[in-house]
Formats: sequence, C-alpha cells, structure tokens
Amino acid sequence: MLWLPGAVQAQIVAPGGRTLFNRAVMVRSFVRIDNFAEGVPGVRVRRVVNPYAVVWGAYPHLNLTFVAPLVSVQSDAPGLPARNFTTTSFGDGFIFARYDLLRKNVRGGFTRLSPEIGVKLPSGGAFGSGSTDPIAALIFSHVRDPHWFIADAEFTYTTTGDGGLRQGNHWNYDLAYLYRVLPHGGLGIPSLYLVLEMNGQHMRRARLSGAKLPDTGGNLVFLSPGIEFMASNRVVLEFSSPIPVGRDLNGSQLKPTSSFILGIRWLF
Repeated sequence: MLWLPGAVQAQIVAPGGRTLFNRAVMVRSFVRIDNFAEGVPGVRVRRVVNPYAVVWGAYPHLNLTFVAPLVSVQSDAPGLPARNFTTTSFGDGFIFARYDLLRKNVRGGFTRLSPEIGVKLPSGGAFGSGSTDPIAALIFSHVRDPHWFIADAEFTYTTTGDGGLRQGNHWNYDLAYLYRVLPHGGLGIPSLYLVLEMNGQHMRRARLSGAKLPDTGGNLVFLSPGIEFMASNRVVLEFSSPIPVGRDLNGSQLKPTSSFILGIRWLF
C-alpha cells in the first residue's frame, strides 16, 4: 500500500485554513514536502503534495471549497532495487460547504462559529482510496487585532474502497495563533503575521475485508511555526514547517521526520 501516515490536514484542507469571505473567488495552492523514515536502515521516503483549491463566496455567510491534490512519492532504498521508485498521481478530491452560524463584527476584529460539511471523492489515481467519505467540521475564529485565534475539529467517516480496504475513521484538530508584527501602527498593506499551529490526527485502524490491519492507525501531533505575508489586497504568501512532536503509530509504519509548506492565496 502507498497510503502513508502523516497526512495531517495542512492549512489548505484544515477547516481553519478555508478562508471565509463574500462574493469572491480565491485560488489557493501550496507545496508540502514530507520526509519519512522506515524501520529498514537507509530507506527514506519523501512525499510531495501540491493541492489546488478554488474557494467561492457563494452567498453571504456561505463558502464552497473544491480541492484536487497532486501527490508524488519517492522511495530511496540503497541496495534494494525493488524499493526504489517515484510515483505521481492525483489523490482523492474534496468538496466542502461552510456556513457562518454565528458572526459578530467589532472594530478591529470579529468572532465566528462555522459548521462545515464535505465529502472526499475518489480520484481513481495511484493514491486514491476508492472510497467516498463524508466529513463534518466545526470552526471557531476570534480576532482582536493584532491577535488571531482559530480552533477547529473535523471528523471523517470512511467507507470501503478499492480491494475491500477501509481506512480508519479519523479526527483532525487544529489550534492556531497569529500575531501581526507589521505594520506597527495597525492594519495595513503589506502586512506580516507570525503563526504557531498545533495540528493533530487520531486515526482508527484500517480494515481489509473486515479484518483489522495491525500496522495502521494511531496518533500524530505537529507543532507548526510559520509566517503569512499579505503582499497586497489580493495576494497572500505563507510558509510553515510542521515539527512532529507526537508519533504514537500502531505497529510498523513510516514515521514523519520533517515537513515544509510553501503556499500562495490569490483573491479574484
């Protein structure tokens, strides 16, 4: 199986990263590089994920998000020719609908509580699961310039996919704090924010034809320092480096060692 652990939702897929706005279209993408270590000495695996997302402010308080990730996996195993390969394919896609159930705007900030529903759709590619999985999330945002607080939780209910394989149901959760360091005098363009996130995932064991697979599931926790730079009213650049601080994985699995994310948001 080419299913790899460490697929904690990055900013573009995490509920807190699906920016809310009204009557506009945003294109967002990033490149995420994940490095993994295997139990076999010298074997290294690298995964590069490049999601393409379109976010549409369809109606007041309502956003629709469409995500298609391009995934490339490279395995480097000196002395083991069968373990050396590079595979590139589209992963499963996502569609989300998010609504501002509670919105309170004040001078220099706002508070929002936003439920969200979505679905993961099979791509048919090498990294697709073949299953169609419903998703539900709740996002809380509290902003009082120069401070931003975002918290979210997301649950994915998995179904049986290709070959009778069912990935385990999983929870994703995120806490993020952003602090504006530029400009000093208040809101303005360009602006620079320092970011610190905690990103976690709890995944149940996968099942094959009803039988649990021992080397699947577990818990992952990352601390992700980063920056967001708003270059103009329409362009935001972002960088983050998730650091694994908790890797409680069941059995023998690839363990994430380092990650890097570089992204852009462009509002039309």
